[in-house]
Amino acid sequence: MPGDGLRGVDLWLVERLAVPASLHDVDGRFVYVNPAAERASGLLNADMVGRHFTDPVPPEARANVEAHFRRAVQRGEPTDFETSFVDAEGRRRGVRAMNFPLRDQHEIVGVLILAFDVRAPQHDVTTTYPPQLTPRQREILELIAAGHTTVEIAHELTISSETVRNHVRSVLRELNAHSRPEAVATAQRLGLLSLPPLRPR
Repeated sequence: MPGDGLRGVDLWLVERLAVPASLHDVDGRFVYVNPAAERASGLLNADMVGRHFTDPVPPEARANVEAHFRRAVQRGEPTDFETSFVDAEGRRRGVRAMNFPLRDQHEIVGVLILAFDVRAPQHDVTTTYPPQLTPRQREILELIAAGHTTVEIAHELTISSETVRNHVRSVLRELNAHSRPEAVATAQRLGLLSLPPLRPR
């Protein structure tokens, strides 16, 4: 059964998800693992409950995984990133993980983690992501992703072009990117950009 803060969570949907899914309390302990996750890890729900979510993660990847989890818990933001885990047979496997904060009223009471199989982690799992962007940097990142030029961003935000360039340099540095397209691609991978609205074809 879910932990204290997660008692109201209906496990029916989580149990029937085709992708590996697990519920965690805000301290990161496993509260529930669905059958798909049991098959992927080779471990039963009973084996996982109470353990920390970084236990199956290689030591060099734990700081990154922990940072994404903390972001979901402390800032209430979903995260989407690639990492790896070690299955029950000791094999290292790539995984794309998505963390979704769960709320009870206005309080975050836990995190739902979905895992999708990838052939291998495409990015260095030792990175210190997620980056800490200011609200203004996020705003500028969104405008860059929408294709706006420096002049257009300056006009949109009523700031000078030089101020925009300074913010862009800070964004590139924080994302460890060398160009605007690379920054956008990195931000999309990390779930830092808003999803585009659904539009008719």
